Amino acid sequence: MSDRDALLSAICAQPDEDTPRLVFADYLEEHDEAARAAFIRDQIRLAQTPPWEPFAVRCRWHAPHVVSGAPFRGTLPKLEGSALGWGDMPFRRGFGWSVRVHMPALWDTLVEPLFDRQPIGRLMFWPTALDDWRRIAASERVTRFREVAFATSPIEPLFALRDRPAAAGITDLYFGRASGAGMPEVIEDLFRSPLGHTARGLHFHTGYESLSALVDALNTGGPLARLSFSNMGITPEHLRRLFAGPITSEVEELHLASEPLGGDGIRVLAEQLPSTVRDLALVRVGARDGLEVFARSGRLMNLKRLDLSLNPLSPRASRLLSLSHALPALRAINLHSCHLGDKGVRHVTQARWWHGLVEADLRNNTLSPAGVRHLLNAPVPPDLTALVLDRDGLGAESRTALQRKFGAAAVFVAGEVAG
Repeated sequence: MSDRDALLSAICAQPDEDTPRLVFADYLEEHDEAARAAFIRDQIRLAQTPPWEPFAVRCRWHAPHVVSGAPFRGTLPKLEGSALGWGDMPFRRGFGWSVRVHMPALWDTLVEPLFDRQPIGRLMFWPTALDDWRRIAASERVTRFREVAFATSPIEPLFALRDRPAAAGITDLYFGRASGAGMPEVIEDLFRSPLGHTARGLHFHTGYESLSALVDALNTGGPLARLSFSNMGITPEHLRRLFAGPITSEVEELHLASEPLGGDGIRVLAEQLPSTVRDLALVRVGARDGLEVFARSGRLMNLKRLDLSLNPLSPRASRLLSLSHALPALRAINLHSCHLGDKGVRHVTQARWWHGLVEADLRNNTLSPAGVRHLLNAPVPPDLTALVLDRDGLGAESRTALQRKFGAAAVFVAGEVAG
């Protein structure tokens, strides 16, 4: 075995440890691979950094290769055929992390050996037979699982996995299709199992059936750190019931996307949002109304990142948000596609929380020269790392003036950027 292979084997044997990875980076630097060595070190640092802090924001907008690993895709083992593939963001902490298992029936011959070649931790599974799930659950590789996503029904795979002590390392479960009459029972059974006692994040996508029963089932479990719903049909009443139980009592990251909350839902958040929440996403939830109560809520004091993208905000709504005393810790705000206009941008730059921002995403908000002047007249927040604007919506003269004002923090984007 070569030195390189021995170092990689040590990383795979200790996937949660950073030291073997840093040793590998030192080896690469000594062998004229400084760029990849820097990538590994940067990804390790990125994994340790909250997404609202300057280094993470800088990576997202100024060095996206650190997030995606695109220049280093060739260092990953080649996966032939359609049965197994790397995820959209295949790297974490410098090495292969995320795979898509399209044919779990080939676990023994195709998937399991990959764990000896890369420190895989995130797996997205497509359907297979219950016997295949039992074989996967019996594998010693289950101890390496950290994030597990199910493209369709999770009923059979969770039945196989939940009682396995080896699955206790799983931190997050993602349900790509969270509908079906059996989901509430699945969640209740999960919380009665060893896996349910250790998982810290649950993420639900697409499912309108038995939603009230699902919410009740969630509150049979203990506190989670991360909870997300998208296209689930969550209503204000569902939010009230979630917040009334133990499942959200310690939640730090709450993401809601394409849910029919409206003004009543925003008011429920203002009144009952756990004060532990630091990362709140309310994407396309009809947040135009209810912001007056939301902006005055004392439950937002610990909020570091707020995503209100795809909610049309009136000038009055943006003004109410800007006057809020309730966001003293805010570091990142996403107002992408909020119809801010010139007045809305002025309110943002005059906000009580503007001075503390590291990231402000203002893409897809039409600005005239007057809106650009509001930005140019604003003080530059000392930690501002990314002020994100549309390239195509601004003339060359405006972009030059904004770059002169905000320096490298001014980011001009053509099209959409994932973040």
